[in-house]
Amino acid sequence: MINELKDLMLIIGVDERIVSEVGPDQTLAGRVLDSVDYTGFIVAIEERYGIKVSDRYALKLRTLNDFKNYINTTGQ
Repeated sequence: MINELKDLMLIIGVDERIVSEVGPDQTLAGRVLDSVDYTGFIVAIEERYGIKVSDRYALKLRTLNDFKNYINTTGQ
């Protein structure tokens, strides 16, 4: 699933070099994704997995592993 999340990052326009260097436990917001990219990433996840990421949880999702765990517990 980490690779699927990285693919979504590419789809929203994050540089391929940056995406290839992102580790599963690396903080995304402010370091890898700016505020616009972070919002776009969340929307892409919602569309891809058919889930809703509430504002409350969006602030807690910091890494690819956080997103993976949220998706797995919320359901695909």
